Amino acid sequence: MAVPRRPGYTPRVRPLLCLLRCLFIVALLPSFARADELDLTPRSRRTNKPSSLVLRAEGGSAFAPYGFVGGCLSYLSESQFEFELGAGAGFPGVQFGIAARRLFGENGSFFATELALAGNNRVNRGADDANPLLNVDAQKSRSSLWTSLGFGFEQRQDNFSLGIIGSIVITTASLTPHFSIHGGIGFGFF
Repeated sequence: MAVPRRPGYTPRVRPLLCLLRCLFIVALLPSFARADELDLTPRSRRTNKPSSLVLRAEGGSAFAPYGFVGGCLSYLSESQFEFELGAGAGFPGVQFGIAARRLFGENGSFFATELALAGNNRVNRGADDANPLLNVDAQKSRSSLWTSLGFGFEQRQDNFSLGIIGSIVITTASLTPHFSIHGGIGFGFF
């Protein structure tokens, strides 16, 4: 028994149908390839992890750990503890300091607590002129040391760092509390 042929499948139409099927498959191939696309730009390979080593320019008040104008090198550990070492102009003298910070937060925005030890080699910032009995040894000394406990904010994303800290300061020469504010902007390396 013979099978009747459909009118569209004549020998002249078969190559055209084959060509259309091939074009359809070729048209679908890019959509399959796009599903496996990888973005290899440097930005795509980064995570939200901030730089661990930052060089920061700092500015602050008289009791700021790095002077009125100065700088520091900051290292951020994996557990979000930050250690800083820096120096700057104390007008007169050099103001130097070390600080340890604990950062709380995520996605680059952190609440910061800071404990710092600082000093100036020429000016005794803790001398209390109102009470000379407390300052007998402090007046002889040409340097002063102080500790500070501060709270503030730090934005640390990719290679950029921005922070500001306000602190209460206790000096070695006087028990009178002082206050300071310092902040800076920095660029990260690693």
